[in-house]
Amino acid sequence: MTIRINDMEIFTMDAHTHMGRRATPLGHGVASFLGDELVRNLDEAGIDRAVAFPLGASATDYSEANRIIAEEVAKQPERIIGFCRINPNFGPQATVKSLDHFLGTHKLKGIKLHPEIEFFDPNEEALMDPVYDAARRYGVPIIFHTGMSNKASPGVIAELAARHKDVPVILGHMGVSEYVKLAVAVARQHENIFLETSVVGWMPLLLEAFRGVGTSKVLFGSDHPYNPLPMERDKIAVHVGRAAKLTENDFKKIFSSNLLSLLKSS
Repeated sequence: MTIRINDMEIFTMDAHTHMGRRATPLGHGVASFLGDELVRNLDEAGIDRAVAFPLGASATDYSEANRIIAEEVAKQPERIIGFCRINPNFGPQATVKSLDHFLGTHKLKGIKLHPEIEFFDPNEEALMDPVYDAARRYGVPIIFHTGMSNKASPGVIAELAARHKDVPVILGHMGVSEYVKLAVAVARQHENIFLETSVVGWMPLLLEAFRGVGTSKVLFGSDHPYNPLPMERDKIAVHVGRAAKLTENDFKKIFSSNLLSLLKSS
């Protein structure tokens, strides 16, 4: 496995993919995508491992979706790292029960939250403190979708993340486009906030992120299956790499070691 960048072989981990089944494909055109398909696509792209969490479905508590993630990880434990997905609107007790079950019993390695699809405020203490507490208890990171709405603004997410300094917080898509500058700013201000590269497509914004926080705080992600893995891989390995003059050590950080340091026991 591994990808090749010039003459370098770089062990590669994708910090942002999805798996699961849902009744309708929603706007992304994906209703079912499971581990065999993910691993086949990873192989084709030369990517060694991937974090995967459930497809979005706003009216669910994700219990069935998280169970599927755990099952798929058990089939491919060397390739897939499972994160559970939480809808905080079901209340703090349901949140604690779900996180204890999927982080504790099933040993999933992180938490995914999507303030826009699940429509909650990521700075509402009553909803979010149980999530941060569980992340601390199990030693796992939280990844938020960021961008596309005020609820998913990096600045709003940072309000509570700044209070939970020992919990790693990953800003998925690092704000997409309209919030990239803000994502860079809060990642500079707070040691526990990291940026993930998927979806961002404009080179000046990508370079602003890399130059603004350095390669130690950036994680490669694809948002697969919504985005093609080779496209997202080459965005960083070829285009950003050339424009930002990234070194072998930089590539190693972005493509694996930064994520590994957050996953700890994975």
